[in-house]
Amino acid sequence: MQQIHFDAKRLWLFLGLALAACCSGCNRGETFTAPTTTPPVALPTSAENASPTTDDLPFQNVTEQTGIDFQFHSGRDAGEFAILESLGGGVAVFDLELDGNMDLMFAGGGGLQNQTVTAAACRLYRNTGDLRFVDITPQAGAAADRFYNHGLFPADFDNDGFSDLVVSGYGGLQFYRNQGDGTLQEQRDVGDLPDVTWATSIACGDFNGDGILDLYIPQYVSWSWDEHPQCFANSQGDREVCAPKDFRGLDDMLWLGDGTGRFRDATKTSGLIPGGKGLGAVAADLDFDGDTDIYVANDTTDNFLYMNDGQGVLSESAIIAGVSGDDVGVNTGSMGITTVDSDNDGRLDLWVTNFERELFALYRNDGAAAFTHVSRPAGLAVLGGLYVGFGTVAIDFDFDSDQDLVVANGHVSYRSQHSSFPQEALLLENRGDGTYQRVAAGGYFEESHVGRGLAYGDLDNDGAMELIFCNADEPIAILKADRPEADNFAVIRLIGTQSNRDAIGATIQWNGGGKRGALSRSGGGSYLSQSDPRILMTVPPDAGDIDVSVRWSSGHTESFPFPQDSRHVTWIEGTGNPLAQRP
Repeated sequence: MQQIHFDAKRLWLFLGLALAACCSGCNRGETFTAPTTTPPVALPTSAENASPTTDDLPFQNVTEQTGIDFQFHSGRDAGEFAILESLGGGVAVFDLELDGNMDLMFAGGGGLQNQTVTAAACRLYRNTGDLRFVDITPQAGAAADRFYNHGLFPADFDNDGFSDLVVSGYGGLQFYRNQGDGTLQEQRDVGDLPDVTWATSIACGDFNGDGILDLYIPQYVSWSWDEHPQCFANSQGDREVCAPKDFRGLDDMLWLGDGTGRFRDATKTSGLIPGGKGLGAVAADLDFDGDTDIYVANDTTDNFLYMNDGQGVLSESAIIAGVSGDDVGVNTGSMGITTVDSDNDGRLDLWVTNFERELFALYRNDGAAAFTHVSRPAGLAVLGGLYVGFGTVAIDFDFDSDQDLVVANGHVSYRSQHSSFPQEALLLENRGDGTYQRVAAGGYFEESHVGRGLAYGDLDNDGAMELIFCNADEPIAILKADRPEADNFAVIRLIGTQSNRDAIGATIQWNGGGKRGALSRSGGGSYLSQSDPRILMTVPPDAGDIDVSVRWSSGHTESFPFPQDSRHVTWIEGTGNPLAQRP
């Protein structure tokens, strides 16, 4: 029934809205006569932020200070123009040994010389405090170089309190058990499972309600040297990376964990639909019913929205819910994704980065698993015309109690006539009314990079979240956040007891000072990356009493006091004041 509805809707859209369809993700396969790069186009900013001074910058580039010198290798130097070289890599932010400092692990990528796919080692850095890091990859056993790797996803799959790790890439998945002593041990036997061909951004969550983390595994396209067409940028015969439309999409998978680090395949019984070309995925409670749903950003095909019945059976409803594509329902080239309460209504909205000449999508959550595409009224429509967006995060960088957005941009086509290959990152300030403006943030945000993965983390434990950019074939960048002198925030670690220990799928809601908001402990999100598991909660200054509740993935809801003294707190499931369950 759903497929019939889909076809009828598509036919109507293409007949009645041909112009909009011409601007959709299908254009990604066009060939153009153009120079290698073109100048980037500036996005309008607010007058008050037009010319910031160095002291006014919200973020300072501190990469050199950290001691981290690393870059992802795409393999594009081989000159093969393979679609594999276009994806890039990500970063994981997690506390490897529970010393209170967030460590960093970066995907390495690989090479494509002589039409042979090789692996480049990942790199793990221990945080020694004061924004300084030491490479511990060899002694920690963290190279993860059995295949060309893209993504890194830490999660506690055995509920022992230590973050384990999944590494995704072209060729499969690698699993690592945290030994609790600062080392990782590869676990090759994780169950009788189907082969993974090309895994991208993993979404972790407890999808069947047993208190154990499971895996949603998006896969990209069917590419190999036997499926490696030649594509051209112009009539002069200049080679170009082929578009996703030139390849068959691979099916996603869902694996259920058993609490020992092993899994069983539940792809067929869970309700997943075939195809997709998935690049980004996030697991969160999108309808606030106490179970964990999944949203998937697909590249030039309809995005997926899987609503969970609480028993691990998923219902795909992206078209019905209004989140399958752009504002007229046409699919887009989607890459990055995050949840965000953009309008402070206490619901989790969805924010998706897309290809150039497409709308970056802000889907407002209207409740009851229904969404409205609001990029135009939110002031965001112009962004997609200029940029190819990848990693993205929602974080309140100015501590004014609403969530701002950051986007890492960079092209995949070397000779686009519309925008350059390296592009500027975007810092988008929430005005407090559900609309956004670009902040002229200066520094790193005025530079052009081939942006891919992006995550945030409170790397110096001062309450402000640093940004970690993972660029393709150039050094990573770490930007230190400037925290105002304020006491209207808390950095919260959630620990599940009946829920999974990582508390993935939990939602914090707050109300006070004339405002309210929602924050998610999501699994996945951004692009090939995982941010700090702790949640930065900001409230209006001088708000007075703040009501705070946590809806755990077990379905239980509890209230917790907003901290008045310590700014780093831990909330454990079962230690708050129980609240009546909401419908």
